[in-house]
Amino acid sequence: MTAALKHPPLYRRPNEIRRRVIGALLGLVIMAYGTAGATSVALSDAETVSGKSYDALNALPTLTERYHQTKYVVDHREDIQKALDDVHQYAPDAQQLDAAVKKSTETLKGIATTDSEVTQAWEALRNISLFKPRESFAQASQAKEHAGKAMKATPNTDSIRQLAAEAKRVTPLLEQLGAVGIDRLYRVLVPVTDNFASDEIAATLGVMGAAFGLAYALGMGAGFWARRGRPGFIAGTLQRWGARRYRGWYVENREYALGWPLYAVARERIQSDIVADPQKSLDPEALQELERYFERRLRG
Repeated sequence: MTAALKHPPLYRRPNEIRRRVIGALLGLVIMAYGTAGATSVALSDAETVSGKSYDALNALPTLTERYHQTKYVVDHREDIQKALDDVHQYAPDAQQLDAAVKKSTETLKGIATTDSEVTQAWEALRNISLFKPRESFAQASQAKEHAGKAMKATPNTDSIRQLAAEAKRVTPLLEQLGAVGIDRLYRVLVPVTDNFASDEIAATLGVMGAAFGLAYALGMGAGFWARRGRPGFIAGTLQRWGARRYRGWYVENREYALGWPLYAVARERIQSDIVADPQKSLDPEALQELERYFERRLRG
């Protein structure tokens, strides 16, 4: 019966080769994009499910941006480390920094109040008119009042000098951090830790699983179309090896070994081939056995 089961080799079926190649490439691209989408979610700086889903769909732009940020950090790691060491060495401790901030805030508020009061005093003086003595007297009183408040709010010389000293000490550190792009380091590290924090880990893993699961299903669909539902190369090779190695078991358990749908299709094909031409479809021994069977039926 081997003649009835002959099939042209794969290299003689160009349409089959084309479909398998397209299906394999399509499945590979889909699976790769799904993996990229899941990775993009893990590195995303979005905090909502919709934002993470958007980053999963736009995996290539998101990963490209993260790649450039990471590459910058790697390329400038020595500069960043030096900047951090300088900040650690020269920056004031927490108490000094808190006192300096409070003092500087008071000084800045005093400067702002002085500026406001001086402006109002100047506006009052501008409204003084020799032709309106009563209104002019009121405006002069307001100008005097605003000038007095401005004098009281004006910071003393020591406060201004201290503010200038703090600015002079902090400015170089800030400029150094800005020059090496220290914020890029945090844009690389912070999103990853945030995504797997307790308040976001469920959304992160959910979107990652959805992205990978959808890609896996679509990739399997592409493979199903390319192979017409047949097993892949590895599974097919193992199945053929099993049929040769455990031939007796396959014969005894053919429905279970093949699966009922596949067995039914094979049985239908074999039956139609035998009915159409038994001599061509059966081996000589099997054909003789069939002839003897019909002879016994005719005699009986």
